Amino acid sequence: MQIPRFFIQPEQIDENLSAVRIEDAALVHQIGRVLRLGVGARVILLNGEGGIFHCRIERQQKGYIELVIEQKERELSENSVGLTVAMPLIKPARFEWALEKLTELGATTIIPLVTHRTVQKPSDNEDGKKKNGKGGNVKKERWNSIVREAAEQSERTAIPKVVAPQNFSDYLNELTRANQSDEQTKDLQYIFAERNKCLHLSMHLFKERSAGGLDKNISICFGPEGGFTDAELSLAAEANLTFASLGKLILRSETAAVAAAAIISAMRDLKNID
Repeated sequence: MQIPRFFIQPEQIDENLSAVRIEDAALVHQIGRVLRLGVGARVILLNGEGGIFHCRIERQQKGYIELVIEQKERELSENSVGLTVAMPLIKPARFEWALEKLTELGATTIIPLVTHRTVQKPSDNEDGKKKNGKGGNVKKERWNSIVREAAEQSERTAIPKVVAPQNFSDYLNELTRANQSDEQTKDLQYIFAERNKCLHLSMHLFKERSAGGLDKNISICFGPEGGFTDAELSLAAEANLTFASLGKLILRSETAAVAAAAIISAMRDLKNID
């Protein structure tokens, strides 16, 4: 049986005492009620910073669980090379599916993007104006829950960051600032314009692989149904984004994002095998 894995806050771990105390109500419920794990059961806890803790449940009460750390591991941070995915706000179910799959494929940052043709505009729940009863951002909490569960399931050691929705122009400005701050290690920045004639993403990555460029952070950007406007593509060109293709077929935004992330993941794995 696979040992369940859960992300917890680093401050819940006392490495000096080899002990962990979980008081998060949702996690306590999941461990005790949903998975029905009792005293003596083993779980793996992750602090999101590369720390992996093999634990045994020692005590369970209604509001908390106490565990003993039996073994500690530490992995190099998987975020040393980032993959940022900027994709438009689309129908909630499709966007949430993409969040899950992008997490499984190694995305480190996911940016909900607002473009001229984006149909799903940021709601009160997304821009922080409307809060839930506890003062939290409802939509953001759901997104964070999705990527957290996907990271646990795919055995990642870090949870992707889902940021607040950004306007396309603000996204481009951030990329430009990032490159200006470090001219020596410019990130690889791709934009997908399905009807433009440009190289396939895999060809761009083969070239970078030969030059050792896959050790850089990669940003990929996708438009909504109907694509980017000519004005937006001009802005992207001015910001020095590289235009890339995923082939002749026209893909939905979420399909394109997942397909591109899978290609990047495969190319990076090939580099590590060499």
